[in-house]
Amino acid sequence: LAVLMPSSASRKGYSGEVEVVKILQDLGFDAKRSFGSDGLAFGEASDIDVKATKDDLTLLVQVKRRKKIASYLEFKNANVVMVRQDRKPWVWIVDNDMMEKLICGEVKSENNCPTHGGNQP
Repeated sequence: LAVLMPSSASRKGYSGEVEVVKILQDLGFDAKRSFGSDGLAFGEASDIDVKATKDDLTLLVQVKRRKKIASYLEFKNANVVMVRQDRKPWVWIVDNDMMEKLICGEVKSENNCPTHGGNQP
């Protein structure tokens, strides 16, 4: 009788998802990992690994944990990296400290943000 063990990639993915849930819970979110890493388990798209809610904010998170990420995504002196593929919306990558400030309301705003729809070149 053979026992199937999860691959190291599956274990790494699972532990990354558990780590993200804990980070979000520490920030006051009600965060849950989807069963089997399938967002359909809680009524979302299948690529959603973690769903977190806090007041009227809902985060749908796809967790990616890598040994190494592309060097252009690394933070040097910035706290935000923005990338965009041609004819696609901007993707924001925010460092942990800045994200905590944004989520915890430490960054003040006049709430006069324009809506760009994410597709502005």
